[in-house]
Amino acid sequence: MNIIITGRNVELDSALKRYIAKRMGKLEHRHLRIPECDVVMEEVKSMMNVEVILHLGKNKIVAMESSPDIYASVDNVYENLKEQLRRLRDKMFSFRRRRFVFGRGKKEKTAPAGVEDIIKTNVFAEKPMLPEEARLELELMGKDFLMFKNADTGAANVLYKKNDGAFGLIEPTF
Repeated sequence: MNIIITGRNVELDSALKRYIAKRMGKLEHRHLRIPECDVVMEEVKSMMNVEVILHLGKNKIVAMESSPDIYASVDNVYENLKEQLRRLRDKMFSFRRRRFVFGRGKKEKTAPAGVEDIIKTNVFAEKPMLPEEARLELELMGKDFLMFKNADTGAANVLYKKNDGAFGLIEPTF
């Protein structure tokens, strides 16, 4: 982890830098990939403010603490970051998240009462076309219906094949 320490109105001695590096280094045990850590320390009216920004790829975790003692501020910000990393880790590895990410234990949608077998098929045309072009496209695809944008009206239409071989066109009006 790359730790960048910045001091505003504060003298940064080597002992303080080692202490910060030791405390922030322990955060790597909580989260494996922390490429960069920015630590900004400043003194405002006898209060020592410590702000830490952890860069976690796409995410950032920010914590800020103030106290009269700079070491106490570092300890408080460390505890704050530790809790935020714990919550982030729990969110990543929660049961619901694991089910969503890894596909385990998927809930199946139940159909309303009286509806037994529903087969969901989505077929959409990529470009606006006339109903005659949509009929040719539907025949080429071998599907039962095609949703397309009508080139004349600009509205979404559905062309479907009837049981007798004829075609039906649904033109919704809102």
